[in-house]
Amino acid sequence: MTQPTLASLDKKTLENFYTVLHELTALVAEENAILIVPTETLPQAMVDRKEALGSRYTALTQSLRRRAAAMRASGDLNPEDLEGHIRDLVRGLRENQTLLNARKAATATRVEAVMKALSDREKKDPLNYSAAGDALPRPVSRNSGLRLHA
Repeated sequence: MTQPTLASLDKKTLENFYTVLHELTALVAEENAILIVPTETLPQAMVDRKEALGSRYTALTQSLRRRAAAMRASGDLNPEDLEGHIRDLVRGLRENQTLLNARKAATATRVEAVMKALSDREKKDPLNYSAAGDALPRPVSRNSGLRLHA
């Protein structure tokens, strides 16, 4: 069995990079389609896959940087093509961040509205519920209840 050459290793690294780049770009687009629908939730498996692809992307990027000049010189690396694919990923990631920020803001608005409603209710009837949300007995005043005499 022959030893792989540096050029063949470069080609394999570049192929792996493009594969991860395309998978990550497709996954981000799929995630964005889910995030557009306010009631949809991201599956944990998708989040985990994105993290794993992100880690592989980072490692492969570092490998490519070390050998980029040699790959360009050999004609294996087309910088314009690579840059176009990376721009697609960045565009998708920016949209992803915008959608995530919108969801975060919507959640904060809902939480704020619930907290305000609870606060308003507490101001109107401060002894109605415990901190755990359980109904508390209402105090009985001397003037309340059934009166039998006039």
